[in-house]
Amino acid sequence: MESLPYKVIHDELPEQSIIRFSGQLIINHIEKIADAVKNGLKTDKDLQIEIDNPESVDVTFIQLLLSLKATLKANGKVTNINAELKPELQALIKNSGFQNVLN
Repeated sequence: MESLPYKVIHDELPEQSIIRFSGQLIINHIEKIADAVKNGLKTDKDLQIEIDNPESVDVTFIQLLLSLKATLKANGKVTNINAELKPELQALIKNSGFQNVLN
């Protein structure tokens, strides 16, 4: 089995779903990341998103997060995002105008 440059891990708790992201969260992999999310996404529970010190993040990944939040909100559910990011990635996201997404 080949090692992927990113990880998407789903956990189910009784009251919420958890999705953990790490690795290269960038446009080169976004289709496969999005497919991995869709395959395990439960829209009948609140969602906790954990972004665990990724190597890289770009705007396409932020757009995926926004679409997840919108999907869950449309189903009356809440999405929380916790992000552990290196200072340079925090600056990139802030400069892109998406700092509010990760709160």
